[in-house]
Amino acid sequence: MSGKKKTKWYYLIVVQFDDTMKKRDPRKPHVYVDYCLSSPEVRFQQLRNGAGPRYAVGHFTKLLNLVPYKTPAKTIEVAKRRKNELIEKLSAAGHAVNGNAKEWRVYVIDLKQDHLVKKSPKGHIYVGFTSKSIDERVNQHKYGAKSTKDQRLNSKYVTAHFVGLNKKLTPKPFYVEQHAKDREGTLAKELAKKGYLVRAGDKTPKN
Repeated sequence: MSGKKKTKWYYLIVVQFDDTMKKRDPRKPHVYVDYCLSSPEVRFQQLRNGAGPRYAVGHFTKLLNLVPYKTPAKTIEVAKRRKNELIEKLSAAGHAVNGNAKEWRVYVIDLKQDHLVKKSPKGHIYVGFTSKSIDERVNQHKYGAKSTKDQRLNSKYVTAHFVGLNKKLTPKPFYVEQHAKDREGTLAKELAKKGYLVRAGDKTPKN
């Protein structure tokens, strides 16, 4: 007599790292997010005893109640989707997650407009986004930087008419790449509506 096949349950787990792990926001702990077949409490003890990715061993400090699902997933596909959604949610809130403390920046550079027939009293600007620091990216445009393979890292137009970073119009960092990409386009459109002459690569607003 064969018994019923035992159902697998996939639990999400969120664990806080110690303060030696790099943070995005100093007020938000760096966290570890994963799914497991045991209860979160059992998996946490396994992590504390040396399980988990090598970079994280010895840094687990506390099990956090940040999982938004009341019941575990019945399939690994659902568990993976929930994990990715939770990683994006916690990243957007300012947490570094699973060793990733990367930031993306949208930036605004002031440009000369004396060469333009049509000028704007608001200004002539370039809007872009980057995973580099603001200073590094701005300097690439300013000095016409190239990669080690002699590939251009700047906009020739921005380099030719460069004035400087417009800190007032440059937003705060983003912790999800797609959010920065989206904001690059929306910011370009918003500033164009306010009267700026805007360039933003393939996201340059149409007049």
